[in-house]
Amino acid sequence: MSRESLEREHALVTQAAGAVPLDRWSTVRVTGGDRASFLHNMCTNDVKGLSSGSGCEAFFTDVKGKIVAHAFILAGDDETLLITVPEQAAKLIAHLDRYIIREDVKLADASADIRWMLVMGHRSDAAVNQLMPSLSTTLTAPWSHARNHVGDAPIQFVRCDVPWCGGYFLGSSSAQAAVLQRRLAELEVPQGAEALWQAIRVESAWPLWGVDFDDSNLPQEVGRDATAIHFRKGCYLGQETVARIDALGHVNKKLVQIRFAGDAVPQPGAEVSQGDQLVGRVTSANWSPQLQSPLALAMVRRGANETGTTLQWNGVPAEVVELPTPPTAA
Repeated sequence: MSRESLEREHALVTQAAGAVPLDRWSTVRVTGGDRASFLHNMCTNDVKGLSSGSGCEAFFTDVKGKIVAHAFILAGDDETLLITVPEQAAKLIAHLDRYIIREDVKLADASADIRWMLVMGHRSDAAVNQLMPSLSTTLTAPWSHARNHVGDAPIQFVRCDVPWCGGYFLGSSSAQAAVLQRRLAELEVPQGAEALWQAIRVESAWPLWGVDFDDSNLPQEVGRDATAIHFRKGCYLGQETVARIDALGHVNKKLVQIRFAGDAVPQPGAEVSQGDQLVGRVTSANWSPQLQSPLALAMVRRGANETGTTLQWNGVPAEVVELPTPPTAA
């Protein structure tokens, strides 16, 4: 996609609304009477405190506090859904299954059954409200969710505040995904390109497992503390490491946004320096229509990752920035 096309599409979608299919995203369905307490003991956020129709963002960690998965958790009456990036369901299920002893918990890979779409933009409320008229009074908190029919198709509506311009996840069966896409087209909600999704993702500091971080990282290195880590919830697998870092007050490296001068967009893996010292590497980068400059997510060492810090890439001036982020969670 050309820069001019990206900027036109970006303006159209962010000022109104647009949809992006989240192709092949993973969904794990968790059932059983002990699912809330079990998941609570396996991740960084407060799952036991979720009522049906609410949700949260969380990291699943191993015994050493390293990240196993990053997921959005949706609590329902009879099941809890874990939504994460493509090809992660089997790995997450295997990890969780190791710790099921006598608990009434069942895990299933629902990735082939549920297709997710992200509808985003400043007018995404109005667009989605035409599909679910009670939206404005029902989905008031991040990750709150409800089901409604669009024609004969049951759709799960999930408020997603991660995009800076606001948005919703819409989940449908694989068989009904085309019905949902047609209905959105009738409402003049265009389908955006992959380049648009990536540009808004980086502008929103939305990190992806396997792209911006992996199982070598600790939760606080990803920069989602306010939304994905509950520091008062009590014990869980890996909690000792997370709590020790919180008491220490810092991690040795952290994922941050970096704005670059000029027009050249660095590639993933590009090295960023402070003076003559290598201090980090780019994980994702795009042209940002919001900033009218190249913007990247990069894992950068402590001492060089504070907002306003001047860096460089191949002699190109750069600066650590912090674009507006979604509201913080309790």
